[in-house]
Amino acid sequence: MMKQVLKFILRKLFWGFFRHFLTDKQYAKFRYWLELDESLDLREPKKFTEKIQYLKLQGNAELRKKVADRKQVRNYVADKIGEKHLIPLLGIYEKLTEKIWQSLPEQFVLKANHGCGMVRIVTDKSSEDYEKIYHQTEKWKTFNYAKFGREWIYESLPRTILAEKLLLDENNSIPEDYKFFCFNGRVELIQVDFNRFGNQKRNLYNRDFEQQQATLLYPAYQKKIQKPHHLEQAIKIAEKLSSIFNFIRVDLFLLNDNIYFGELTNYPGNGFAPFKPDSFEYKMGSLLKL
Repeated sequence: MMKQVLKFILRKLFWGFFRHFLTDKQYAKFRYWLELDESLDLREPKKFTEKIQYLKLQGNAELRKKVADRKQVRNYVADKIGEKHLIPLLGIYEKLTEKIWQSLPEQFVLKANHGCGMVRIVTDKSSEDYEKIYHQTEKWKTFNYAKFGREWIYESLPRTILAEKLLLDENNSIPEDYKFFCFNGRVELIQVDFNRFGNQKRNLYNRDFEQQQATLLYPAYQKKIQKPHHLEQAIKIAEKLSSIFNFIRVDLFLLNDNIYFGELTNYPGNGFAPFKPDSFEYKMGSLLKL
C-alpha cells in the first residue's frame, strides 16, 4: 500500500514539474520505472522496450525524422511502393479556417503533422461544430509532442494540419489497423487492432498469421478472424518500406482489394508499452539488433 501511495505521489511530481529538470536518459529511466515498475538497462538492453529506449537515445534521428513527418513520408512511400498505396490527401493547412472547412467533403480525417495520436475523424460534417474542431486543431499546434515524450524526431516538424480521405470498410466502419513489426527489413510480428475508437481489442500474429499467446496493452479479440487474402502482398510492402531500418513498425490498412499506407512508427508506445508475458518481451527484444 505504501509503495502505491509513493508511486502516485512520484507520478504527480514527475508529470507536474520534475521531468523538466531531467536529461533524456534520466527521463527514460525514471519514467520506465514509474510505468513498468522495473529498472531500465541501457548498457545491455535485452527487452524490446529497453531497446526502443536505446534507439531514442542513440538511433539515426535524421532518417527517422524524415519518415515521422506526415507530409515528407508520402514522398518516401511513393518512391518505394508507388502512389496508389497513399491515402488521398485533401490538403495541408497552416490553420483550419472556416473557408477550408467549408471546402472539405462530408467525411474526412484531420491529423497533426508533428506527432501521434492527434487525430479527428469526421464522419458527418453537417453534424460537427466547426469552432470546436478549429480550437482542437489549434490546441494540437501548441502541444510540444517532442518535448512531452522526449521523442526529438518530432521537434522541428512543421505544425500543420493534414486532411485525408476517410477510409471505410464494406460495413461503413473504420477498418482494422494492421501494424507490421519489421526488423532489418523482415516482418516478424503483425498487430491487428479492432474497434480502435470503441472497446478496443488487439491480436498479435506471426508472419504466417498464426495468433501468438501474447498481448500488448489491450486484451485479445475473442472471435477468430480469417487470414486476409492479400496479406502476403502487405508483408512485401511492409518489408520494402522498412528495408533501411534496423527496426520500424509499418502501419497499413487492408481494405477490400487495396492496401493503403498509414504511417511509419519509429518508437511504438514510446518504449513504455511492454509485451506480455515477459518472455515475449524478451523474444521481441532479441530480434532488434542494435
